[in-house]
Amino acid sequence: MSQSSQGPRFVHFSDAHVGHRQYGVKKRRDDMYMTFRSTILDAIDEGVDFAVFGGDLFHNKDVNAQALSDAENGLEEFADEDVPVVGIQGNHDANLYKEDLNWLEYLHSRGRMILLEADLQGEGPVFEEHKFDEPGTSSGYVDIDGVRIFGLQYLGQRTGDYLEDVAEAIKKVNEEKGEPEMTILLGHFGIEDHVPGMAGGISFNQLEPVEEVVDYLGLGHLHKQYSHGEWVFNPGSLEAHDTREAQWDHGYYIVNSNEDGFESEFYQSKRRPFFRIEFVVDNCNTPEEFEEEFEQELDEALPDLRSKQQAEYYKAGGDVRDPVMDLHLQGLLQFSRSQLDVDWVRDLVEEKTDALYVNISDATESKETADILQELDEGEDEVRNEDGQIDRNKLESAVFRKLAGQDSRFRDKEEEVAETMTVVKSSVLSDESPESVAETIKNRRRELFPNMGGDDE
Repeated sequence: MSQSSQGPRFVHFSDAHVGHRQYGVKKRRDDMYMTFRSTILDAIDEGVDFAVFGGDLFHNKDVNAQALSDAENGLEEFADEDVPVVGIQGNHDANLYKEDLNWLEYLHSRGRMILLEADLQGEGPVFEEHKFDEPGTSSGYVDIDGVRIFGLQYLGQRTGDYLEDVAEAIKKVNEEKGEPEMTILLGHFGIEDHVPGMAGGISFNQLEPVEEVVDYLGLGHLHKQYSHGEWVFNPGSLEAHDTREAQWDHGYYIVNSNEDGFESEFYQSKRRPFFRIEFVVDNCNTPEEFEEEFEQELDEALPDLRSKQQAEYYKAGGDVRDPVMDLHLQGLLQFSRSQLDVDWVRDLVEEKTDALYVNISDATESKETADILQELDEGEDEVRNEDGQIDRNKLESAVFRKLAGQDSRFRDKEEEVAETMTVVKSSVLSDESPESVAETIKNRRRELFPNMGGDDE
């Protein structure tokens, strides 16, 4: 490992999710490995002295042989250059309450990475020092080139409860071992207000004790790149794992330490491009008009797609990569939904864009649905999902509740009657016999309205 008057240089990356076969597409699993490996090779080219990883090396807790091989092959690139890798567990890597050796602990025991973990439940020190001559033992912190790195594994909602204890434990180690040139804490948690709609993040007030003893808080978990207060850094995931994430920056930090502190620079990771098209169907009065206008919109979007594909971080070995196309249909259909040919849409997009995969989100509403929404007593938000689309099950339940409420006999029992209607509908669609359906109705009526009588009706 190199030494210089400027201090050590390191890479901070996170959330590789090796093994994620997004959309069930094999090439997306391959993408996860390619992005992971290219990040490592780029960091080596940058001359880093060590690497820190913020958790979620794997996507699934049940790691298969291919994912394990991919992870080991990538980490061996660092090992070949004598670059130590320090990491922590993310929520995808291990259960909160482990019973057996997990795969990060396996990599730790093999010397592929230094796995750090805080002992917040035991009677001993919160952070045990890593011993390089005993790679199989658990570690809480490690000293590399004058930098002291502590690790806080994923703790979920409990994270905020432990931050004061973590800060005190770091302070104690630094008092006993001497102040390092730089103190890093790795954590797998999110900071509030950096991702719209995200709940459960750590507040800035909760971070105050940590800020007093840490120079660099290296995070993982949230897949969006952000930094805060010149000491909190989250590089985001290396790849986009859904269409919303594809709109964010993803990558890694290269950090140079020096006598005055450190300087960090964010780099985009090499990954597959996503491209989003939003098409409003309001002005399409017939299926033929829809197809004509959609093809025109797609043709107009192609130059922007081709331009995006030219960004270096979207290429593979200098070659343009086929995109994942994210198509969002919205608006009020002027013709029957049965005439909306989604397969034709997918085939056209694949033909014109050479897409690896076409993800279609159909948020259109038919005139019939719009009329129903106007008649409902509850607000439209109650029957929409988190993406703003009509949830058919919620809409059906709302309609059944309204029907039940219109009958004075069923008032105060709308929910139960609506549930019964749903059960009966499912029974009919499942081709249950009329006798069985009638028996279901009879039993539910006895249960809900024991005084109504008329068992033989």
